Amino acid sequence: MSSSEELRQVVRNLADTFNDPKVRESSYFDFYNDSLVIHGFPPNLPTNKEGFKQFIYLLWKAFPDIRIIFEDIIIEGNKVVCRYYLTGTHDGAFGDLQSTGKKFKVNGMTEFSFNKAKIVERWNLVDMVSLKEQLTG
Repeated sequence: MSSSEELRQVVRNLADTFNDPKVRESSYFDFYNDSLVIHGFPPNLPTNKEGFKQFIYLLWKAFPDIRIIFEDIIIEGNKVVCRYYLTGTHDGAFGDLQSTGKKFKVNGMTEFSFNKAKIVERWNLVDMVSLKEQLTG
């Protein structure tokens, strides 16, 4: 089992990788075990690592400058809960919404379950109502 500080560093590295367009496609998914199970993502996607990849690639295409900023990182055992906000610019299609060029900032929370230093399960909650209001308002 990884220590709390090791897990804290893993999720910080995860955010840094997600935020860096130069390295994210080559290394972001290395944080996730191949047995990954996801919850709280669009219901039309598989709940495995492949479905997670599909969603993240959609985000990166729709919001090429997307950034995640962790405000709280809470650790208990092998679970890490992060409260964060996402920012970015809507420069590509997102679902049925074509690019608007608008900037957004939305809140979210994610719970990661780890096996050693790899994420094996992820629960996600993002304020999608606020996102859609900011992009269409």
